[in-house]
Formats: sequence, C-alpha cells, structure tokens
Amino acid sequence: MAGAIDPFVIDPDGDLILEVRQDKESARFAFRVDSSVLQRNSPYFERLLSDHFREGQEFAATRNALRLAGYSNIAEVPAEALPTIELIDVGRISKVSSIQNLVADFLRAVHSLDLPAHPPIANLANLAVVADRFECVPYIARFVQRKRYIQAIDAKTKSRSSTSLPEERVRQKLLIGLLFDHPPWVTKYSKQLILGDSSQWRPGVVVDDTAALWWDLPRNVEDELVKRREYILETVNSLQAHFLKKYASGERQCKLGYDSSVQCDSFQLGEMIRFFSRLGTLRLQGTIYDPREPTWHTGDIGRLLESLRQCPSYQIDRNHSHCGLRTRLLPLLDLIQNQLSLDTASLDISICADCWNSNREYAWSLAKRPVLWIQPTSTGNRSLAPTFTKKGHQRTPSSCLGRHIVVREMFMAQERDWTARDAY
Repeated sequence: MAGAIDPFVIDPDGDLILEVRQDKESARFAFRVDSSVLQRNSPYFERLLSDHFREGQEFAATRNALRLAGYSNIAEVPAEALPTIELIDVGRISKVSSIQNLVADFLRAVHSLDLPAHPPIANLANLAVVADRFECVPYIARFVQRKRYIQAIDAKTKSRSSTSLPEERVRQKLLIGLLFDHPPWVTKYSKQLILGDSSQWRPGVVVDDTAALWWDLPRNVEDELVKRREYILETVNSLQAHFLKKYASGERQCKLGYDSSVQCDSFQLGEMIRFFSRLGTLRLQGTIYDPREPTWHTGDIGRLLESLRQCPSYQIDRNHSHCGLRTRLLPLLDLIQNQLSLDTASLDISICADCWNSNREYAWSLAKRPVLWIQPTSTGNRSLAPTFTKKGHQRTPSSCLGRHIVVREMFMAQERDWTARDAY
C-alpha cells in the first residue's frame, strides 16, 4: 500500500498488517498481527477475512503469492510485503490524542498478551468500546476478568465515596460492568444514575451520536434507566397526590371524633398545600388554560425524599397532635427509601446484570403495568409484601427475578392504595 508505515509489532510471526484510523482524515497506525488469532476470537474478523469479502480475498491472494515467492516461514516476510487491511473507525471512544496505544492494548488483549500497565477506568471503558466495535466483547471480558483489572480499580478506590464521582465516571464504570460482565458495577452504578439523574435526560437535550458510547448506553440500558427513574418519580408524586386527594375529598380524615375534626381536616389540607408549594413539588394552577409543557424533577431522588421528611407536625390545637400529614407520610417514605438506599441490602431498583442478560421479562421498559398495588402490612420490613394482579392473585417470589418483580410492580402500578392498611 502506498505510504506504508512501520508497524507496531503485536506478534513478530504475524501474517497480517492492520492499518487503523478513526476516520478518513486522521492519522494511520499499523500493527502486525496473527490473522488466525483475530478470526478465532472475533466474529467480525472471521467474516472480514473470509472469502465472502474483498479484504479476505485479497488477503488469501497475497498469502498465496508469498508462498509462490519462496517464503516458507511467514516470520521471514518483511512487513511491507505482508497483506494489509485498512480499518476505519474503532468505535465511539472518548477524545484521545492518539488511538495508537488504545488499539495496541486491544490487539494485545485479543492475542492474550499482558498490557503494559493496569488500565485506568477511562482506558478500560474505551477498550470496552473497541471490543464492542469489533465483536469480541466475550473474549476481552474473559481477559479482563482473568487479569483482575476491575478488582484492582476497586482496591485503589475503596475508601472513596462513589456518590461523589462525576457522571462520566459513573457511566464509564456502568459500561465496563455491562460489557465486561462485572455485575456489581452494573447494580451499583445503574442505581446511582437512576437516583441521581443524568445531564442527558434533561428536557430539550438532544443525544449526540458522536459522543462516547457511555453517554448513550447500549443494549437498551439507557432507555431502561430513564424508564425506571420516571416510574420512581411517579411513585413519589403519587404519595403527594394521594394525601391531597384524601384531605380534599370531604371524607373525614381526623379520627378523634371531636367537633373540631372537620376544621382539623381543613387546616391540615391548607398546611399540606403550603408545605408542598414551598418545597417546589406542587404547582397551583388553573385548568381553564395552561400552555406549559409537563415537567419533572431533575434532582437527586434521595434528597427529594429527605425534603419530604421535613414535613412539620401541624396541629390545629393541642388535642390533634397526631392528625397531620407527617404521621402518615413518614412510614410510606420509609417503605420507598428501603428500595432506593445505596447503603441497604435492597438492590432491586437497579439493573441486575444476570436477570437483564437472561430474562427480558425483567425489563421495566417492556413490562405491562399492573393495575393495583396495595400497601404492605409492615412498612418496617425491608422486603415488600407481595403485590396483586388484576384478579387479585397474590404473587409469590421464589427467585432473584421474582424479588425484582415484586419491587418493580410497586413502582409501575397504575394505581397505589397507600392507606389500605393505614394504622393511623
């Protein structure tokens, strides 16, 4: 090929030169590799080097010409005489000064060679992107697991709080967990994105299809994260709507039986509206005409729940010390919090890698919404009580998937009876 460049040697006995560039305008880098290793570990290269493609036909023709020229050992063939294949685009990696080291690490891994150093998170994420581009994720995943690169990263960052990580780092770790089969990172960092929100999900943001792959997570994970966050926000909002509706309905809420009970309900409704309005979770508006688009909460869900916990114990007089919203709201916030908190054993609102890969029934974005969810008997229990189907049949979870579904159906229910077993 005109303008041939000295190759970076991955395998000194290699029979193929790969010339790689990110786009047609960028610099080229050459690598001497073993075609049989590429074909064995990557379906992409297996197809490319077959006789069904021009590259494969030219590769075979050049190999045959070298044999006819008297080369009995491929190691004796000078690099400039070897068959050359050009590759353009190594995948949606982040901006790097040069792709040479990244591609060299990728090809070393494909050839089961040690990398020069343990790759940091950003490098490992880019390596995952390149592996995905050339369809050898399973092989590179096994290589990464065997070398314990992810465990080395965890050991270095063990004392640091994951909640302080910038979003890009969270996304990089989630992509690595997804592609390189490390379920703990999938669970942990999917949950962090769901609860903490993403700059990508704000109103008006257009997805940049040239940005690094972790900014638009593959395998439908991005859509799944958005859907889970929406359902969780809807669930929290339903608590507010539930109590506003209860106190505005005219149905007696104060249970004391005093003459002042009606006034107590009116007082509590007014204070409730004031509290939610000050918090910014309620907007009073007319229904005659509203030109505004629907909005949703863009902050951290944990902080939102903590704000709701600040609801004061309003009372109209000294006899009504437990009549207000706080007494009834806090146990239900506890119930939701037990499914969301990163420091509890409950991990069911995050993505379970095993269920995600083995059973698509697990996806919230594909599941049918249950009609009704009923409040469990004890809100202090970390595991939710069984939900009920449309016909009232109880679900009995007996597996990892069953456990996830129980939690999913609380957040996905079309209606929730928050006070079916109200102990107030």
